[in-house]
Formats: sequence, C-alpha cells, structure tokens
Amino acid sequence: MPTIILDSDFLSSFLKIDRCELIRSFYQVERAIVPSAVHREIAQTDLLPKLLETAWIQSLPIEPTPDDVLLGNPAFQALGSGEQACIVLAQALDDVALLMSDNQARRFAQSLGIVVANIPAFLLACKMGGLLGVEQMTQIIDDLKATDYYDFKAEVRQLLLARVP
Repeated sequence: MPTIILDSDFLSSFLKIDRCELIRSFYQVERAIVPSAVHREIAQTDLLPKLLETAWIQSLPIEPTPDDVLLGNPAFQALGSGEQACIVLAQALDDVALLMSDNQARRFAQSLGIVVANIPAFLLACKMGGLLGVEQMTQIIDDLKATDYYDFKAEVRQLLLARVP
C-alpha cells in the first residue's frame, strides 16, 4: 500500500464534508500523513477539531528539508508552505500517493515523478473501484459545492455522474 500524503486543500475539502474515511477505504491504509506545515494551515481554520478526531491522519513532527535544487527552483518557491512540504516529503519516501488540489503544485509534483491525484481524479478512481455509486457521488459533489465552494467543470461532473457499464 502506498503512503498517503494529504495537502491542505484536499484535506480541508474532505474534512468539511466528513468524507475522509473514503480516502482510507480507497487506499486501504491504516494511516495517512500530513506534514507539520499542513497541520499548521489546518490549525488556522475551524477544521482542527475534525482533524484531531481523525486519528488515522497523523501529523509528522519532523520533515525532510528541500535540497538545493528545489530551493533554487522558482516554480517550487512559488508554492505555499504546505504544498512545498508535501512535495519534499513525497520525494523522501517510496511508494507515495500525494493528494492535492492546487493545479500548479500538482503539475510541479508530477514533473518530479510523484503520483498525485486531485479531487476529481480521486473521486473518479473511487467510482471506478466501486466505492461510490451515482447517488453517493451526487451527494459528495453537492456537499463540496455547498460547504467548500468547490465546483466541477461540466464535463468532469458528467464523467463523475455517468453510470459505470
């Protein structure tokens, strides 16, 4: 099983809709990790109690430091501290899945060879894996829009809601 690393944007979306357990079920893991920078970002919101109640999501007290190549990369420097920490941690570990929604950060991580999924890709994988039916997917899409103002492009929404043959 891969090590699951959660970035703030992805994690906060799933905390808001009370669907973190879907991450655990899909990846069949006992734990997921967040760098301390992500924990600090979540701590600045009202989501901290929900994160603390989700004992299988653990914050790492010590994180690897970025190498000189990353530190000298303007694209890396343009990312937020949580995104940077997630990428550095993902590079330091083997067999990682990084869940992050920011497109710029996601593309940068992918350019380094890191396996990354955003919310639509994750939900589609859950659908294809039989974890979510149309009714559940509709509820998640509606909940994300209502609680996180997260909206899907029409073609993505259509793909997520299409029946699996």
